[in-house]
Amino acid sequence: MVTDKQTIEQIHKGKEGKVSDKWASYLPFYDSLFKPLQDAPISLLEIGVQNGGSLEVWSSYFARGEVFIGCDIDPKCGQLQYEDPRIKVIVSDANKMEGLQAIKAIKSQLDIVIDDGSHRSMDVLSSFINYFPFLKPGGIYVIEDTHTLYQMVFGGGLLNDLGAYAFFKKLIDVIGYEFWAGQTSLETYFQTYFPSGGFPAFINEGWVDSIEFRNSIITIRKSISPNHNKLGDRVLAGNFAEVQQWTGKLANNRGVPIQ
Repeated sequence: MVTDKQTIEQIHKGKEGKVSDKWASYLPFYDSLFKPLQDAPISLLEIGVQNGGSLEVWSSYFARGEVFIGCDIDPKCGQLQYEDPRIKVIVSDANKMEGLQAIKAIKSQLDIVIDDGSHRSMDVLSSFINYFPFLKPGGIYVIEDTHTLYQMVFGGGLLNDLGAYAFFKKLIDVIGYEFWAGQTSLETYFQTYFPSGGFPAFINEGWVDSIEFRNSIITIRKSISPNHNKLGDRVLAGNFAEVQQWTGKLANNRGVPIQ
């Protein structure tokens, strides 16, 4: 463990032993994303272990973290050994029942989930559906290497309307659902992906708070409480409206004044 508050970039670039493989642009982004949680007793799941080095990076950065779970389908990952007892490795397909149950048995609520698994479009989508509910309110879900979702060899493609990238782009509209809720239901809007039912309850309930797209990373934050009224009330301050007069009444929180 580190005690001098090293950054993720410093830990990653200075580590020895087990290899950790991250793109350069990820490191400063992770520093800004995770800095508020650095001293918290967080629980983290990383789907995709590979050589196991990134689990050591997370456990070093989050010195007060509670548990760091890695899940990988490769049996060789079961041979990885760590000095830090907080690191747990599960050998399983994360989207199979045995994988879900094994992870839940260690920790049923997580602060951070990082999907660095197969990068196949349907696996990415399945992992999000399965593990976003594991996040605590306010938790962070990260999908790495999303450039693969543009590639047909990974089951994606730029024009693939059934691919994971298309799904997450569509998920943006859930954030503003309060403004179009009268036009159609969320189930209907996403019926392309769930033609036989099984629409995720957490989307319907309003647990998706925000989505950020970066080069090869998608970050989805979980709401503190489930709701679709995310804009809130209009808050006016000051005493003089010299350009446009206000009556103090607003229409539908859309910024349209009632004259």
